Amino acid sequence: MRARRRAMPAPLPIDAVLSEVLGRLRAHGAVVLVGPTGSGKTTRVPPAVLDAGIVGEGTVVVVQPRRVAARLAARRIAAERGGRVGGEVGYRVRFDTRVSGATRIEIVTEGVLVRRLLGDPFLEGVGAVVLDELHERSLDGDVALALLREIRTLRPDLAVVVMSATLDPAPVADFLGAEVVQATGRTFPVEIAYDERPVDRDSAARVPTAVREALRQAPDGHVLAFLPGVRDIERSADALADLDVPVLPLHGRLRAEAQDAALAPSDRRKIVLATNIAETSVTLEGVTAVVDSGLEKAAWFDPALGITRLERGPISKASAGQRAGRAGRTRPGWCRRLWTAAEHLRRPTAAVPEIRRSDLAETVLLLRAWGTDPETLAWFEAPEPAALERARWLLERLGALDGGELTEIGRTLARLPVHPRLGRLVVEGHRRGFLSAAATVAALAEERDSFPDPSRLPAGDGDLERRLRGLADPARYGAHRGRAQRVSKARDQLVAVAWRQLGRADRDGSPDAEDLRAALLTGFPDRVARQGRGRHYKLAEGGGAELVEESAAVGAPWIVAVSVDAGRHRGRTVARIRAATRIDLEDLPVEATESVRFEPERETVVRSVVRRYGDLVLDEVPADGPGDPDAIAGVLAAAAAADPERVLEVDDRAEKVLARLALLRAHCPELELPDLDPVALLPELCRGRRSFADLQRIDLAGNLLGRLGWDQ
Repeated sequence: MRARRRAMPAPLPIDAVLSEVLGRLRAHGAVVLVGPTGSGKTTRVPPAVLDAGIVGEGTVVVVQPRRVAARLAARRIAAERGGRVGGEVGYRVRFDTRVSGATRIEIVTEGVLVRRLLGDPFLEGVGAVVLDELHERSLDGDVALALLREIRTLRPDLAVVVMSATLDPAPVADFLGAEVVQATGRTFPVEIAYDERPVDRDSAARVPTAVREALRQAPDGHVLAFLPGVRDIERSADALADLDVPVLPLHGRLRAEAQDAALAPSDRRKIVLATNIAETSVTLEGVTAVVDSGLEKAAWFDPALGITRLERGPISKASAGQRAGRAGRTRPGWCRRLWTAAEHLRRPTAAVPEIRRSDLAETVLLLRAWGTDPETLAWFEAPEPAALERARWLLERLGALDGGELTEIGRTLARLPVHPRLGRLVVEGHRRGFLSAAATVAALAEERDSFPDPSRLPAGDGDLERRLRGLADPARYGAHRGRAQRVSKARDQLVAVAWRQLGRADRDGSPDAEDLRAALLTGFPDRVARQGRGRHYKLAEGGGAELVEESAAVGAPWIVAVSVDAGRHRGRTVARIRAATRIDLEDLPVEATESVRFEPERETVVRSVVRRYGDLVLDEVPADGPGDPDAIAGVLAAAAAADPERVLEVDDRAEKVLARLALLRAHCPELELPDLDPVALLPELCRGRRSFADLQRIDLAGNLLGRLGWDQ
């Protein structure tokens, strides 16, 4: 029987440098390849590395920043090699894996690779790793780059290829000890048309008008429009519904089938409304016109508040160039930028890397579990010390670290595919006998707005509890079908991993309200909040936030704020609590400490017992017993030192004693008289006394003379 002959794929610009890439990879073990979008880096380099025998019997792991890019790359490489996905070429992303024993080229997301390193720290059986689209500078991408550098010190046979369209190759090449290869692309000129108005928060609203203009400027080919968020896409789709052209959304929260529909080749003209998911990593064939709002949404973590704020802001020049280039892949194109030419000159060259603006708790935990210290790790670009410190602090609160060392709970949390907060909730749910419910709550916390109309949900003391009950009958309670399915997938994955890590429990039932509150508090110990005025709450670790009006916890004196984010309003950060649960004071592990302070109104030292949780004072009651005399004297002395003339009665007799002492100390040093300054003596004078009145009753002259010996 004849073997099937593999069809020769169409030539691509990258083919011209493949031999150079392979030669330098053999000689140096690491290569940085820079080539424009569409030159064929993703589809041609991994197979070339495999076919050249560089990996021996090992596999080639290709790392992509996004799930949609990983799936798309696997399909294209498999098709070019005459196979199917899951055979020689496969992929592994969250909730979706298609690999087999025959897989030699495996496309994974950055997060999947980082977590794989926990169980396989030296990537046994992997001969080469290809990091694609590194210029996006995602957090997991930076972690993967740093760890690969560490691994290569022990595994110099592991080949590493870094690929990018816009990255400055020199710093990465120096970091890895790699060679640089530059590739050229096949691009066409793109006419750039700027708007007369500068970019602002309403720029996304101008997109539908600009799309209609694009249809006229480019009479054939697809139109690709970039918008900052999902709601902007939905609004633009509604505004373009009257067109006789398909309007397709493209963003990370869509089901895989819907993403594939937007990216699939089509002879019929279409309009694709996308977030920056279409900026790099994926290719949409046949685009001749681009409309760019000039905006994106980026997450910024505030270490001081422990809150991530989602900010809508202008894109960088590099991003704008990537977006415009989508229109010049197969023919000359046209791009409308919804900002002015003058404003473009003021834009930053590149976006701020995620490692400089992200919550690092999960990253610090994974690195500790891998066996390295985030502070001593050789980073391509080191994170801010304040962000690392905040991450360590939270992990200590969660019990994942103890004195900076990884605990058994920490090892478990590192292997759960969720943020350590949510992992801690799952671990506690397993301990209390409701793992599946805890995993569902964790999945709901990750998937916001699973129920677009919260008023339809069943009653409950908390937002997540109501959604947990709503999932029992999602159609009745108005669940968003796609989001509810993602919650179910995330729950099933969490439960499966938890069983492997923790073992099967005797019970997996429904939690009562008290148990669920306790589990939430283990994951969010710093998110306890006390009601102020109306819907404003003060958080246990400082700062305030406003509870959204549709929350089930509105009006509760005490809550645990499970989902908190923030935005910018009139130049300041405004925090909002999106999901919360009512709690009782009895739920909290309260710390009772004695307070010794001076009360100015009564001019006396008072002692009290203060019960607090974090920065929140729960109550204060008078303390019993005499108290610590040193502490009382110290507080009284500090208060008296601020106004000693008023506190100490220096009468004529005392003045004469002080004058005589000063004269004799000056002229008769042999007497060795002490310097009896009343202010300096306050700490001693205050012993056994509690108030200014007690100090004012002191016979100062007698006290001073009593400090001298008989001969003096």
